[in-house]
Amino acid sequence: MRFKFRKSILFLALLLLPMKSIADVAYPPGRLPFDLEYKLLYQNSIASFDLTRLPSVGPFYLSILRNLSTNSTTMKLIDNLPDSHIRLFSIATERLQAARRERTDELFSLATGLRYQASQYFGILTLFNLDRAKAIDPDYTGKKWRGLAGDVETAAIYFTKGGLSIILGRQRMFWGPQPVNLIVSKTAEPLDLISASYNKGRLRFSFLFARLDESRPDSSDYARLQDQTFNDNRYLVGHRLDILLRKNLRLGFFETSIFGGEGRPPELYYLNPLQFFHAAQLNGNEDDNTILGFDFFWLPLRGYGMYGQLIIDDFQIDHQSRGDKEPNEIGLMCGLLKSGRPHSFSPDIKLEYVRIANRTYHQSQPRNRYLFRNKLLGHPLGPDADSLSLLLRFWPSVKQYTELELSFTRHGEGSIYAPWDEPWLDVEGDYKEPFPTGVVEKSINLAVRIIGYLPLTRYTWEHLFVTIDGGYSSIKNRFNIDRNNGHTARINLSLTWLGYLEIGIME
Repeated sequence: MRFKFRKSILFLALLLLPMKSIADVAYPPGRLPFDLEYKLLYQNSIASFDLTRLPSVGPFYLSILRNLSTNSTTMKLIDNLPDSHIRLFSIATERLQAARRERTDELFSLATGLRYQASQYFGILTLFNLDRAKAIDPDYTGKKWRGLAGDVETAAIYFTKGGLSIILGRQRMFWGPQPVNLIVSKTAEPLDLISASYNKGRLRFSFLFARLDESRPDSSDYARLQDQTFNDNRYLVGHRLDILLRKNLRLGFFETSIFGGEGRPPELYYLNPLQFFHAAQLNGNEDDNTILGFDFFWLPLRGYGMYGQLIIDDFQIDHQSRGDKEPNEIGLMCGLLKSGRPHSFSPDIKLEYVRIANRTYHQSQPRNRYLFRNKLLGHPLGPDADSLSLLLRFWPSVKQYTELELSFTRHGEGSIYAPWDEPWLDVEGDYKEPFPTGVVEKSINLAVRIIGYLPLTRYTWEHLFVTIDGGYSSIKNRFNIDRNNGHTARINLSLTWLGYLEIGIME
């Protein structure tokens, strides 16, 4: 015991020795004000006609974002850390949220973090968040303290050397041509995972393995599966291969699987990144939920981009039994992009269509649904829905932008939270269902956003971040209730303060 203790002290001391740091940790996605740099990176990559600047797997590392030269305080929170220093930082936000016929909410949040570069190749980043908005979210399943939800959003060790990068800990991820994707989207909850990526020439191979929470069965699940206790171990595993065919064209192929069960350990064949998960599941006679997918990003002209993503959750090849009549469960996303320019009236333009078939992400076994902490791991639109959106984004400077977004959305009665059903088993002959299904909720949505640092004084330009987000929606058949029509308006105002303090370890 004494020997192990001394070894631990020696290892810690070695970490704290002065070293020349190459500060490279992941840049947190999925939250303001960090998202500003992500949006700029997409703009710059499309404008420069160069996809090598735009990885297919996020979060992106600081080394990729440094070329943006935004000089934002958000970057300063975690970048350019001197040798033998720890940087402590805070992000405090006060937000007012108001909507028509609803009460106004005052939503406070406080994020505190720590940044440390342990060596030339190892970096550490933590980010703890207290949030009122999360506490009042009906989908939130965690603990609350004095009206606030507290959680560690990021707590990871990062290793980067050559073409290899590894993340161990808690991190928000995304895979594909956009941060909001059909699979592993930035809108999902942060995952406790190990993630690895290796880049060599035109090829990039990525792998992730994460532990999920227990399944959340509904009343119909208890009735259907009376012999189960639902005390499940649940895991998410995925791998993808990206091929840069040209400087302006990239293809990606991926496979994910959710598996688990009461007392089930991580399977070795799922921990093999070169294994074909779906075949391993079939040969093992296991009832897991694999999804296959493909995506691409293409720059046909300088300043213009096209992207798409396809996922196949279930596709019927045989037609020999009633079970084979189950409708295909497929998701599709495609988009067109035009890059604008900061300090001009030339906007970024984004046109995107998303369509997700009924029962995609869903499954008869609660443990196999693509949910984590009661939120989708994939696209927030959810199944049995489609959406067409047009977005214009103007950049008065690299530290501010204004967005105008118009979208049309349809939602059928299907949902990943709805009871699992199999109506094709009760039908003689072929089974077909419309898209979307049942009474369809239709909405037209208009949003206006002004986001960025406050240019009043030098101090506000460095430390105060403002968000003004207003919207209007006209809704038909709201909540999938026939003739339940109406409209609503909303506005969110927030002011964020950012600050940091450096502490010398060896001083």
